[in-house]
Amino acid sequence: MKEQLKSQMKESMKAKDKLSVETIRSLLSAIQYEEMSKKVDSLSDAQSIAVLKSELKKQQESLEFAKNDNRTDLCTELERRIQCINAFLPKQMTEQELEKVIGEIVQSPEVSNMGAVMQRLKADFDGQYDGKMASSLAKRVLESRS
Repeated sequence: MKEQLKSQMKESMKAKDKLSVETIRSLLSAIQYEEMSKKVDSLSDAQSIAVLKSELKKQQESLEFAKNDNRTDLCTELERRIQCINAFLPKQMTEQELEKVIGEIVQSPEVSNMGAVMQRLKADFDGQYDGKMASSLAKRVLESRS
């Protein structure tokens, strides 16, 4: 993941895309901070993705605040930063895809409660879905089943 980020940062520097360079630098910094706090040489891909998702969430929260304050200039910048971060994350499932997967998980006999559904979802599709959406969909599917 770090190599991919560094490679993209070089491309952004060549293209003189200052915002992308700043965003990627902040992502590399966040990954390095996580490595230092965990006292490891490098994070696994799953751990790196978790760091990127955390940074994405921060940008999305900032975007919400900017929208509430009618800061259109800042909104545009934050949206570009979010796009930049999303480029490094796995493709996210749509609500319909996620509902279908949850429906299939619920059909298996060993899955009977919310925790089991979420655990199986995390094991099979980690990083590919929005947690809040998955939780509400799982709740709805389980309620309709009983």
